[in-house]
Amino acid sequence: MKRVFFILLALSLSCQQRACRDTSREVSTTQGKHLYEVHCASCHGSKGDGKGPIAEFLWPKPRDFTSGIFKYRRTRGAVPADLDLLQTMKLGIPGTSMPGWDLLSMEDWRSILSYLKSFNPRLANEKAGPSVDTPEEPKKTPESIQSGRELYEKSGCVACHGLQGKGDGPGAIVLKDVWGDRIAPRDLTRGPLKWGNTTRDIYRTLMIGIPGTPMPGYEHTFSKEQMWSLVHYLKSIQRPLPEGYDPSSPKRNLLPVTKINGEIPLDYEDEAWEKTSSIPVFLKHLWHEPEATEWLTIKALHNDKEIAFYIQWEDDRMNVDPNQSDAAAIQLPMDTITNPIELPYLGMGSASKKVNIWEWKAGSFKDFNAGGVGQLKPQDLMRQNVTGKGVYYQGSWHVIFRRTLRPAENEDAPIPQLGYASFALWDEDLPKHRGPETFSEWIVYELGN
Repeated sequence: MKRVFFILLALSLSCQQRACRDTSREVSTTQGKHLYEVHCASCHGSKGDGKGPIAEFLWPKPRDFTSGIFKYRRTRGAVPADLDLLQTMKLGIPGTSMPGWDLLSMEDWRSILSYLKSFNPRLANEKAGPSVDTPEEPKKTPESIQSGRELYEKSGCVACHGLQGKGDGPGAIVLKDVWGDRIAPRDLTRGPLKWGNTTRDIYRTLMIGIPGTPMPGYEHTFSKEQMWSLVHYLKSIQRPLPEGYDPSSPKRNLLPVTKINGEIPLDYEDEAWEKTSSIPVFLKHLWHEPEATEWLTIKALHNDKEIAFYIQWEDDRMNVDPNQSDAAAIQLPMDTITNPIELPYLGMGSASKKVNIWEWKAGSFKDFNAGGVGQLKPQDLMRQNVTGKGVYYQGSWHVIFRRTLRPAENEDAPIPQLGYASFALWDEDLPKHRGPETFSEWIVYELGN
């Protein structure tokens, strides 16, 4: 697992240090077009206009690149810097369906960016404005937090974000962006936030606002001291991220699969599971739901014969009725992936890059294959070989999926030494939309020796 981490870390640092200044190097727009069509066009559309075939099932809506309006940047003016666009691709946008793609190389990111610029001449022909300078941060104190709270309550933040910062202010239900689509204020108590979670990131957002949305900039309204006090208050109401979780690190999506001797237990309280470390996974929303689960934890074991994934998430109420059940699923590529650019589309694959889906629902496990959205096909009853156990206890689901390492049928996904998986959750208590409530990015797993 260390080997994988250092490879991804090198790619990440390489992008951050060289992506913007290495403009003399020719990039492959053809490769960028291919990657865009596989991984981006279903949401953003083949023309980059935000009208992909699944856009109607998403909220917030995918970005329209042809408009030239980009929400997240560190620069002034209408045109964002290349690094800002690359970071959005790298990290995704929390609270939306936009996943991060840390797995891709710098060359792949730059090729997608080169193709993306073809949708709007300004991106290709105009330079980004100057960077936004963030002044030195003063020490956080109880007094600065209290001053920030008073500023938050008096300056209009409550109207959208609500008195407690949960995104439920009286004006939240009528907000729209410049494209006329409804837009929901971020729940500031949940993190990470959309465009950076550090104090400097939040200060910058407060300074320049978020273009294309009702979120204004306060650079000419608040003093530097007031701005920092507001930042300190916002950080004080945010729930802490899981220990050791860094939303900007490639390590966030690496899952070690611990090797054990003997049978893999289906009891989540078994010593084998208790001794195994878990990783926190931040989930994406297909459709904005304030109460949707944003975190799950994953552990994994193998014994050279079988593999098992144990996922845990919080849920206020247990639903196991066959027609109205909470559910979880694991998605795996049907092909052995040797390079991340070979990964199938995250939303149930495609006709040329199919996926195997393991589902737990109403206490039972099923095996499916899919070749795109709406192309889900259950395997024959005699070929079902995913087993496991789901237990609800004290406000949390504990679900273990188990299968042989070696595929039993040609419809089963291979389990290589180094592989990829994504995870999805359904909560029956939430309003129904097409697809899961939340899902993960591609997670990299590695079988331990």
